[in-house]
Amino acid sequence: MGVSMDIDVVSLLRDLDFSIEEGMSARSWLLRSPEKSSFLVSVAPAVQRVTARMIRKIPIHRGSPVRPLLVGDTATESVLEQAIAGQVDVLTHQPLRVILSGKVFTPEDASPAPARRKLTSGRRAWGRWAIERCLLLADTPMHQSEIAEYVGVSQQMVSRVCKDLGPLATRTVDGVEILEPVKLLERWERKYPGAGGQRFGWYGLDPIVQQTQKAFDEAQLLDARPLVSGDVAADRLMPWKLPTRGLIYVDSPVDLAGCGFVPAPLDEATLVTCIPEDPTVWRLTGIGAFPIYADIELADAALAYWDVLNGHDVDSQEAAEQLAALITVTLSP
Repeated sequence: MGVSMDIDVVSLLRDLDFSIEEGMSARSWLLRSPEKSSFLVSVAPAVQRVTARMIRKIPIHRGSPVRPLLVGDTATESVLEQAIAGQVDVLTHQPLRVILSGKVFTPEDASPAPARRKLTSGRRAWGRWAIERCLLLADTPMHQSEIAEYVGVSQQMVSRVCKDLGPLATRTVDGVEILEPVKLLERWERKYPGAGGQRFGWYGLDPIVQQTQKAFDEAQLLDARPLVSGDVAADRLMPWKLPTRGLIYVDSPVDLAGCGFVPAPLDEATLVTCIPEDPTVWRLTGIGAFPIYADIELADAALAYWDVLNGHDVDSQEAAEQLAALITVTLSP
């Protein structure tokens, strides 16, 4: 019997150079291989070992173009034989491979991309950057134990990061206090690479704020834990620029075709949903004295700042400066 476990399916598929798009329904994905072949799948819960007994329990809808994708750390030989015969689709972590409609894909089949490989290695300093982000967002000094709990790291790591901040921070009886919030924000922004992850483009005709609200509501219905960032978040926190594109972080693909959107290339999209690589995106939304809204949930102000600053509009820089002022003034004594 398979034991449920956490496997980052999106990262594994990206390591195999697959692109992921929303499929025909909220729970299906359209996978595109390095050679541009397309596969419609619905991802089954990940298990430690995929077995033939599990296959017999998976409901298969005859005539449906969507095939179940079985996910496991490993798979038995009999399962692999069935997969190679085209009877089932399987993704394994050890070794890394995916078998779709009888076709085996391994890392050797992926296009050479050293920089991208580095992005997906899982060795990025997400914890360090989140600690700095946490200190930026906090409006009062925080004890190291509090920071560790919010970020999801050890107190030892928090201590090391705070020590590395040098004159930018000090430790008091009340906790770690930031002395140079502007310099810390500049330091964090220079080093932080963005949330990364898999992005999906959508095109809609409504005003951007209305599109984003509609997509947020749909993602909430699908339990995708949406967080609004970028232009629309900035428009709520510090209105300055007219939003030109929506950005929503989600923890799984969402199908927006049923609420007025059509899939679009990212450079033509009016709305982007993103499954972030940064595991700390959701952890810091409750920190600081920032507004809370009943109709929408925003990414934290630091993430919104980074996303706006790295936008491509002529007024993105000025809008980001407004957010920077909000963050650093809130933080300053």
